[in-house]
Amino acid sequence: MPCALPFGRREKRDTFTGFAVGAAAIAAVALISGQAFGQGAIAPPQVTASSVYVLNADTGQALYQQNEDKAFRILSITKLITAYVLVQRQGGQLSDTATITQAHLTSGSTVGLRKGDIWSLENLLYGMLLVSGNDAALAIADHVGRAILIQEKKRGSSIKRFVQEMQSAAASLGVTHTQFADPYGLSPSNVSTSRDVGLIGSTVFRDESLLPFWRCARRTLSVGGPNARTVTLTSTIEMIGEDDVLGAKTGSHVSKNTAAGAALASGAKSCQ
Repeated sequence: MPCALPFGRREKRDTFTGFAVGAAAIAAVALISGQAFGQGAIAPPQVTASSVYVLNADTGQALYQQNEDKAFRILSITKLITAYVLVQRQGGQLSDTATITQAHLTSGSTVGLRKGDIWSLENLLYGMLLVSGNDAALAIADHVGRAILIQEKKRGSSIKRFVQEMQSAAASLGVTHTQFADPYGLSPSNVSTSRDVGLIGSTVFRDESLLPFWRCARRTLSVGGPNARTVTLTSTIEMIGEDDVLGAKTGSHVSKNTAAGAALASGAKSCQ
């Protein structure tokens, strides 16, 4: 069954966004409630991540930081900016459809797109955020990148144009050490710092156009085209759907030189 929680269910309160990233270990993030660190309320948590940044998204106050300006691969955290560019360019109107081509069927985590499928941008966004579909991210980037090129009356690669838009969008949020080379995070050139991703998260996790996409951990979607079907997506991020969690996105990879790399960005409401 599709999740159908009402859009206005969450009461607006002070919001805290945290980001933690580990170069070769599972990252940890503290979701803060109550007062900030250093005010005698609670002690900073013990963390194993290599880099951590936690801030009050309403005030911009840093609550906890550790190696916050050290650059790491951000992996699928990249998809936060992909999602942000999509809703900014579409003005929240996500009913447009995209026809899936062979070029969209990339490697890594996927939502199971098939050549000839017809997906709405809304459903592609669910596929990208809930199960971290690289194929969904690529289809989004291709669709939006083409639209930008048409608007500008230019030719070129739709994906490259979309990545340029990602870079501009991130810069508009005040980040200074973030670079993108693809819309999904497989490239080792997609790098950022925990401070930068904290700034990104403080906007993306509170964007009203994106709030519904974090509401439920499970969604059933309708797919059109020659292989018309329903697809049920279940998030592997346990905190998705919890009442006081605005949203969360993870990223990970395995390589010959690194057993595992992981990153976590999350946003939570205070419990005041």
